[in-house]
Amino acid sequence: MKFEVLERVRWNDCDATGIIYYGAYVRLVQVAEEELFRACGLPFEALRREMGVWIPRKAFHLEFHSPAQIDEQVAVQVYFSKIGTTSITMQFEIYRASDRMHRASASLTVVAVEKPTMKPRPIPDEVRAKLSLYAG
Repeated sequence: MKFEVLERVRWNDCDATGIIYYGAYVRLVQVAEEELFRACGLPFEALRREMGVWIPRKAFHLEFHSPAQIDEQVAVQVYFSKIGTTSITMQFEIYRASDRMHRASASLTVVAVEKPTMKPRPIPDEVRAKLSLYAG
């Protein structure tokens, strides 16, 4: 099951020609990631403070398909493509919302760690169960 977020390509996301700057896709992925966890009942603040699960980034991959334009509404679809022992990988597909023209694809892997040592820790069963709602 995929989760979807609608977001607008902002003025500060674009270069002088009005085309999205490649680094702006990181912001779109971040918005979708945060809302995906929230939809699973795991807002980042609760995940960190109440459950002691910190998820720093390990890997990010982005492939461009066509350039988004200033003020364009994009649909960012995301799901958990792999939930490992200590890591979580998410897959993102970004489309122009009006006609589903494919703009970009991305994957992001995070690792659950103990905050004081930053050493990997197993993903708690409670977290794993909640993530399964959007696991692919």
